This record gives sequence, C-alpha cells and structure tokens, in this order.
Amino acid sequence: MPVTTVGEAVTSLEQSLLIAREAELEIFRNWLLDSGSLEVLNLSGPPGVGKTTLLQAFAREAEKLGRRIAAVDGHSFGATPLSLVTALSADHSSDIQELITELNREHSVVLLDTFEELEHLTGFLQQQLLPYLNTSVRIVIAGRRPLVLSWHRADGWPKIVRLLPVEGFSVTESHSYLARRGLGDKLIDQVVTATGGNPLALSLAADIVLQFGVRDFAASSHWRLAARSLVSRLLSEAAPDPALVSALEACSVVRVFDEATLSAITHEPDVDAAFDRLCHLSVIKPCPHGLMLHDYVRAIIAQDLLWRRPLHHQTLRRRALDHFRERLRTSSAEDRTWLIAEWFFLWSNALIQETFFGSDGVDNVNVDPGVDVDAAQLRDLYLAEMVGIASDEDVRLLGDVLTYPGTRLRVAREKDGRPMGFSTVVPVCTESIGILERHPVHGKLLERFYVNARRETLPKTADAATAQYLLHVVAASDPGGAVRRPLLRDLAGIFGLGGTYLCTTRDALFDQLMEVCGFEALTSSEEGGDDRPATGWVLDLTRRGFEGWIESIIEGRPTRAVPNPVRLESELQGALVHWNDPDWLATNCSILASAAPIGERPNIVRRAIEEALSRVRTEGSMGTEQACRALELAYMKKRANHKEAMCSLAVSRATFYRLCKRGIHTLAGELLTSWRSASPAG
Repeated sequence: MPVTTVGEAVTSLEQSLLIAREAELEIFRNWLLDSGSLEVLNLSGPPGVGKTTLLQAFAREAEKLGRRIAAVDGHSFGATPLSLVTALSADHSSDIQELITELNREHSVVLLDTFEELEHLTGFLQQQLLPYLNTSVRIVIAGRRPLVLSWHRADGWPKIVRLLPVEGFSVTESHSYLARRGLGDKLIDQVVTATGGNPLALSLAADIVLQFGVRDFAASSHWRLAARSLVSRLLSEAAPDPALVSALEACSVVRVFDEATLSAITHEPDVDAAFDRLCHLSVIKPCPHGLMLHDYVRAIIAQDLLWRRPLHHQTLRRRALDHFRERLRTSSAEDRTWLIAEWFFLWSNALIQETFFGSDGVDNVNVDPGVDVDAAQLRDLYLAEMVGIASDEDVRLLGDVLTYPGTRLRVAREKDGRPMGFSTVVPVCTESIGILERHPVHGKLLERFYVNARRETLPKTADAATAQYLLHVVAASDPGGAVRRPLLRDLAGIFGLGGTYLCTTRDALFDQLMEVCGFEALTSSEEGGDDRPATGWVLDLTRRGFEGWIESIIEGRPTRAVPNPVRLESELQGALVHWNDPDWLATNCSILASAAPIGERPNIVRRAIEEALSRVRTEGSMGTEQACRALELAYMKKRANHKEAMCSLAVSRATFYRLCKRGIHTLAGELLTSWRSASPAG
C-alpha cells in the first residue's frame, strides 16, 4: 500500500531500519498467538542495545492483529502504584479494578519499559495486578537486568518468565544498518570501528554524519561529545560510586577479567566488594574465565577513555600486559590458551582485532578438544567450506590428520553440541612428517625448511616435538566470523609452547596475518605445487621465546629473532657456495634474508655477507684478514676457483680449508652480534 501520511512514513522508515531482530519478532508473534501461555516475555540488555526500539516493533505487530496496546516507560511517570494504574488505563482512571476489567476485555498487550525504574513495584504487580489478568492479556517487561534477578520470591513468578536477551549488532548487521541510513563504505568502516555494534551508538553516529556532513568520522569532534554522553548513560548504574566507575573504565582495556586481573589493572589490593558489585551490572556478563563487558559497551568506553585520558589508558594497558605475562608463567596448560588470547586482545592491530575478536555471536560457540568426534562430520564441514576447491591431496591429508593420534584437534560447537568448525595442528616428528610430505604444498615447505637443518634431529613422537605445523581452520557457513574467531583465539594458545611453527596459506587474509605476526615466507606464492598459489611460512621462537616475540609484535617493535648459530653457519656456507646462483639464494636463505620478498633475497644475502666481511676486517687481526681473503677468492668472484685461491694465498690445501672454515665461523659470529644488538630485549 502507498504511504499517505507522515505517521505512516515514519512507521515505514522505522521498520526499514529494524536490523537483525527478525528472530525476536518471530518469537513475539508466536507467543502473542499462543493464548494458553502463561509466560511473561522479558527483554533484557544494557543501555543503548535497542530494547525500546524492539518494544515499539512489538507494538506495531500487535496492532496489526487488532490488539490494544497499554505501554508505559519507567522514566516517564512517578513510578507509584497509582501512577502506574493511571498510565496503563486508556481513560487515565486510577481505579485498579477498572484497569483490570479494561485489559481483560480488550485482550490488551501490556508493555513495561525501563523496568529498572519500576523494580520497587514488583510486590504490587505480583499481588494486586498480574494475578487478576486473563491469560489472553500479554505482558512484556523490558529492563537492564533479567527479571529472575529482581523477582527473588520463591513462588512461581520467576518460573513463568521467558527471557529474551537483546544483543548488539554484529559487524555485518552494523554495515547493513549504516548502508540503509545512506552512509558510504569508507564512513561505514570508521563508524563500525568506533561504535562496536552498539545500536544506539550507531544511530547517533549516523545522525552526526548525515546532519553535519562529516567526512572523517574518526576525527569528528561531534562524535567525541556524543560518545561522552553515551558513556555517561552506559555507566549510569555505577554513577553513584566513582570507584566503581573507575573499575569499569579499567576493565574496558581488557576483554576478560577476574578478581586478580581487576586488582592488577586498578592497583587496588582488595577488590572483592568492587567485583561483587560489577557482577550485578547490566553492562557486565559472565564468561568461562570471569566477567566481561559486553563488546558493544566496552568499545565505546575504551575509546572515550583513550580520547580523554590517553596516558591513563596506556598505563592500564601496560598493567594488563604485565599481569598476563606473570600469570602466564605459572599457568596451567588449560589456562594458557585463554590467557594468550587475552594478550592478543591487547594488541591494537586492526587486522588482529577484526580477525580474532568481534561481536558476531561468539557466545554461542564453544571450542573444545576433539574427543569422540565423528570424523565424517568434520570432513563434511571441510568439503562444505572448500567446495570446488579441495583437491584429492587435500581430502586425503585431512583424513590422515584426523586419524593421526598426535594431532591437536579442536572443535567449535554450538551450544547444542553440533560441530560448526575445527582446527588441526600436527606436531612435526618422524611419525608425522611422512603424512605432511605426501602433500605437494606442505611437502615443499618442509623440504625448504629442513634443507639446512638435520632431519635426523627430529624427535620420533609427537609428545617430544618442538615444531608444529598449523594446518586447518575450518568454519563452514560462517560469513560473519562467529565460528572462525573463537577457533583462532584457541589456536593462538599453541604459541605459548615457544617452538617452531610452520604454515601454508592460500588466502590473502591469512597472508596478512602471517606477516603481522612475524612469520617469515619460505616458499613463493608461485610454488604452490598445484593449481592454486600458496605461500609457506615459518615462525621460529626457539631462540627468541614466546614472551619476547609477543611483546615485540604488540608494541610494534621488530620481531626478528636471533637465529640458531649452527643453522646460521650452515646457511652462510650454502650461500657462499651458491654465491652466483640467485635462484638458490632466493629460496634457501630464510635467516640471511628474513621476511624479505623472495625476488629481493639474492641481493640482500650478498650485501649482508659483504657488510659483515667489511666489519670483521676493520676490527680483526692479520689471521682474520687472511680468512676473509680466502672466502672472497674461493666463493665471491664470478669464476671462483679453489686451486687458484690456494696459489694466490700461497697456502696448502689443508690450511686453505681451515681458513675458509675460520672465516665462515667469524662471519656468523659477527652477524649474530649485529642481530643481538639490533633486537629488542626479551
């Protein structure tokens, strides 16, 4: 039907902007038509999450069915029994019997909003109003806290409450809302980052962009002022207690906190009372390892704090880093995984934040060890994600990996236990390397990585392995990342082992992840071994250690580790032998040309050796000079010839090779010294 009035136009606009609430609307429709139900529908959620907007949508749905709406907002009247009766009555009568008769006669839908302002009327509702309403009268109560927390009576009232939590928007839903409001892609990305999926914040931000013609939202002073007002609303529950407000601000810099974390970041030794009060706030929710601010609340508070008090924000963040570092050193293997994920959360890198964390329904997914899991189900998930892409070698490898006893298998499940995705990591040992090498892509990386490392040193079994091959992260039918994110957070825990990590990627996003995490590319994307390009990566923490690595990347410092001296000498000797072979230098010098594009590696390798040679000569003895001269004559000329080099130096064959060995050892020592002085402590 065409829109003919302003009211109809406003209603049409409101309906078009109602994003991501179809599930709640469907629940309401079914509940409304079930006249035999005794349930009271209870919307709950933090400020700004959209409870009032959803109540308005419920009212429109009920009006379509000819139901009379009796709606009140706890903010809008005196909140006494008499004023409540008057507000619900169509003719503003203060007689409760007349109200009961009216509601029953008209099969009304009663909507009570902002119930946190009406909790003191619970006794009146339970004793004088609700018991006398027919079941055809439908009751919806919306507030910050679930009714079961405020209706403490031991009778049947809590048992008839149907809880309907209202959550913030996912990234996808936020994009959809802002696009409907008419924002362009660039501004949408900026607004989504700033608002964290908070519906009220999204609405305010869209208004600011459209009304003030904002082009750079991140720098908008209008948004800063609006966000300050929004934070005051989000923290209104804690406003009477400045210490509690400070605790909430401190908690906004971390993702998960318990009493120990709260004490560490606030520098308060006794936080028992504060933690207990936090447990009762609507902006806080429980999680397996403590408490957390709702994602769409934390983002607003943290960004406001960073804007107002940047040094304080930095101090809180440093305290959190120090706390997690100390805690990780004494943690159990079970706790290590989530503690490392929280360390990653403190990394402000946009790619890490988007890939590992978000608000796309992660509460509905649990990641557990893959015990007693049906391998056929996992295979189906893999094929669903890789439809038309997976090769026969890929499918065969998955089967071998799932049956190998040493595989680290983690399965992401819905709350009903249904598998939604999985990850696999294979410890590299003599038992497993054959499984990996049979695959053309992974075999290429292993061949390259172990070219200068003695394969005989590989441990026999998985439990003794120090190298891990990161293989699968599978999340079929997961466009928003709600399954992939918890899998990646769980996978991050493996870095706490401090060993060597190998991985092959065929996706631009994962290529970027490898780069920001300090992995080094060993195999070219043109050397995939099949029809799809692939890049092989390695991260060696055996020398640097986990702490030094993660602190470096979080703080944006260089991540290069000091290499193993034996491997360095072996690679250095190989580089000298193949001095005039650029293809060899490009694909076999992962230490001397760390993290450089493969095409640039030959020149980088030669320059590193030449510069080290020059430094050694400047500071060395006559014997050192002779050793350096032996290397130049033997390897570093276009037509190097060992016999001519011996004659030029006037030394015997045995002496010549001793000089070469001494020169390589001296050069390796100089390179190690240079890297140690350039690497940050840790």
